[in-house]
Amino acid sequence: MKTYFHWIENGVDFLYLDNSTDDQFDGAQVAWFEGVLRRAAANHSIKSLVVGMHAALPDSLASGHSMNDWAIGNQSGHRVYTDLQNFRRKTHKHVYILSSHSHFFMSGIFDSDYWRKHGGALPGWIVGTAGAMRYPLPATASRAQEARQKIYGYLLGSVHGDGSIDFTFKEIKRENIPAAVSQRYSPEFVDYCFEKNMDFSTAPATAGQKLAVHK
Repeated sequence: MKTYFHWIENGVDFLYLDNSTDDQFDGAQVAWFEGVLRRAAANHSIKSLVVGMHAALPDSLASGHSMNDWAIGNQSGHRVYTDLQNFRRKTHKHVYILSSHSHFFMSGIFDSDYWRKHGGALPGWIVGTAGAMRYPLPATASRAQEARQKIYGYLLGSVHGDGSIDFTFKEIKRENIPAAVSQRYSPEFVDYCFEKNMDFSTAPATAGQKLAVHK
């Protein structure tokens, strides 16, 4: 049994990588991933890759709470990102990278100084807005294409015929919660989720720092 997998649907190769523990990505997972890339490069029906994972790949604009935090993650994460750069350069197919470990929303996360100097930025998002305790954006969020905190929501992708995908963040507000849900869990509990489920007492994570609150 493996905790990483992929599937192909309508010209898009969806890959899920597992970096939820400090022993990943291990050699077996990287070898599997690079095999999927080779097959996707040779498959003319595949027009784009969407690569999802828990923690963001290293040296993003939110690197303080990412694969930078452990040695194997830092090393293998750089390899995976470079593999994706090479895949896009050689095949001219679209590549998109999604993660969730940080509990806020950011887009354009790989437009960092590091990746500008090392092959360029790939489209990337952090979408940690599904209900976990929310915390503040890092200072580097000002350089992101979009960055939002204290929100819930999801990312909606619209795939075009050429394989390009438009991703749009859809916010879920208090008024969007159905009455039946509020009655089941109580209005007070739902209000708490929207008004108090956050911890801004911890300083925002910046490059090279770990964020103390991450659950």
